This record gives sequence, structure tokens and C-alpha cells, in this order.
Amino acid sequence: MIFPRRNMLGGAVALALSAFTATATADSITILNTQTSNGFTFTNFDGPTPNPGGTFINGISNTGQIVGFTQNGSAVDNFTADPTVTTNANPVNIAGSNTAMANGINSSGTIVGFDGITHAFSLSGNSQVSFIPNGGTSAQAFGINDNGMIAGQYTTAAGATPGFVLNGTTVTTINAPTSTSASSEVVNVQGVNDHGLAVGFYLGTDGQDHGFMFNLANALHNVGVGVAIADPTIPNVPGEPGATFVFSQILGINDQGIAVGYYGDSTGSQHGFLYNTNTCVYTFLSDPNAGFNNGVEVTQITGINNSGEITGFYTDANGLAHGFVGLASVPEPSSICLMGLGICGILGYMRRARRKA
Repeated sequence: MIFPRRNMLGGAVALALSAFTATATADSITILNTQTSNGFTFTNFDGPTPNPGGTFINGISNTGQIVGFTQNGSAVDNFTADPTVTTNANPVNIAGSNTAMANGINSSGTIVGFDGITHAFSLSGNSQVSFIPNGGTSAQAFGINDNGMIAGQYTTAAGATPGFVLNGTTVTTINAPTSTSASSEVVNVQGVNDHGLAVGFYLGTDGQDHGFMFNLANALHNVGVGVAIADPTIPNVPGEPGATFVFSQILGINDQGIAVGYYGDSTGSQHGFLYNTNTCVYTFLSDPNAGFNNGVEVTQITGINNSGEITGFYTDANGLAHGFVGLASVPEPSSICLMGLGICGILGYMRRARRKA
């Protein structure tokens, strides 16, 4: 199963500004249940449109707003909501497209994503800005921080797909720690915190995805090379005897340096995790509602905010995806943040354009 969520030029972007009439009609999400597991309280829900393809949540802001979509075949209906406060949901109109995808949101309500054709976009109120880093042929955005810095990926004319962080009009290109070749490089910058610590995943020489991080302060002439994050040593999971690690993707990070993502194992299942960039410690966490469908269960943690609230989606026993938000009973301590530069990065202990499932 695959679920969608990828000449190094820095310093410029090609922009297109468009205005549109936002969809003002509010709708509702459906709360399925609330469950506590492994120190987290999960609120599980379905999106406002009862599409048969399921609900996929891609990001969460520091104010608790989530962004995602429901899916019906290739068509998606994007929305925002705050499931722990209200069942109200707000449709997101991305220039009238039913294939565009909303991937990230910040505290001011600015949404970023992919316009469904070739451009990354940012959407603030009724103003949508579409862009591709100069020298690129297409781009998509995955995350945005409260300073307005946008994380994403673009495709070069040579066919490589490096990651980028856009800060105003300045683009920092981020390349993979290792790659099969310059033309086959695949890097996804999925998020960047307010201290400039970016995270994501890259396609390794083994043909699998692996996590990385990069402190923007270390860029040289607006170009940087990601620092590989060690793959997790996966735990034993009931129902998956003998499962071994295959790949991992890091999809978000907060200002305390706590990153989130998921790993895939040899059974085809996927399980969520938190990764502390300060201590290099993984914490494994799956939604308690996740169920096996043909021997496969899925939980992807796609975002985390500064309150330690996480979001993402899981699949049930019928293989249908549902969204969740989860709040830890005891939040991760922030006193060892080191301003977003993890100890692991200092020691050198240490990203693609879609999310597998």
C-alpha cells in the first residue's frame, strides 16, 4: 500500500501569485473514540467528507490546528480542524483543485503543500503563492514553521530531487548524506523548527529511505548536506514475529528537537516513532486503534507541535485510514533543547517526495 505525503541553486525562487475565493462553509469531523496507550491520549477521527479512500493528516500547528485531507480515488478534499476542541472543520480551497494536497500549517494559519500540477504553494487567507526554486521544474512543500520558513523538495532539470528550505526569497538546497548518483538523488525536507533545525528523509544507496537532520546555520553558500540519523533498532511487535527493519521516514520536528515519523518493516507494516535529536533516543508509538489488514498494520506520525501534541493517521482492520491527534500525559522535557541543534548532530551521529505505506 502506498499513501501519498519529495545544480544546486540557492537564493532564488520563481513565484506566481494567485487570488481565489476561499470556501467559507464549515463542515464537521467525526470523532471515533478517545483511547489512552503508552502514555498518550489518542483522539481518533474521520474527516468531514465521507470519502471511501480514508482520512490522512499531514501536519499540526503550535495552536493545535491539524491539516490533511480525505481521499476518493485520485481526488482529495483538504481541510483543517482542531479535534480536541471542536468537531468543526474548515475546507481548504487550493485554487479549486481536487488533486492539490495540503501538507503543513503554522500558528498564523498559513498552509503549504503541492498544487497538484507542478508547484509548491503557500496559502494565507485568500492569497496563494505558488513557487519552484530557480533551476527547478517542479516542487512541493511539506512543512512551515512560525517564522514562515518552508520545507520541501524540488526537481532539477537533470532529474535530481534535492530538498530545500525557503526563508523569504532565499532558498537553501539540502542534499543527501549519501546518494546513488547526483542525478538520482532523492531528498525530502519534511519540516523545520523555529531554531532552523530541518528534518526529513533521503533515498540511500541501499534503495531505502532513511532519516536525516540539518542545521541551517551550517549551510555554505545556501547549500547543505544532511546529517544521517541512525536507523532505529525496531522492537518486537505482537503479530509480527521476526519482523526486521526496512526503511524510516522523519516527517516533523518541534522546537524542543523532538522529531516524529515512522518505520517500515519486513512484514509491510509501519509503526510510528518519536526521535529525540538531543539524546538520539527513539520512542515507538502506534495508534491503539490500528488493526491488521492482510497481515499489515499502519501508523504514521506526521507532525508534532511545541506542546508535544502529535498527529497522523492509522489504518483499521479493513485497511481504511483514519486521523488522530495524541497528547502525552508527561511531555518531553525541553530543558535539553540546545536551541534545536541536537547533541547527535554535533557528534555527527546522525528524506523522497511521497510517504510510503
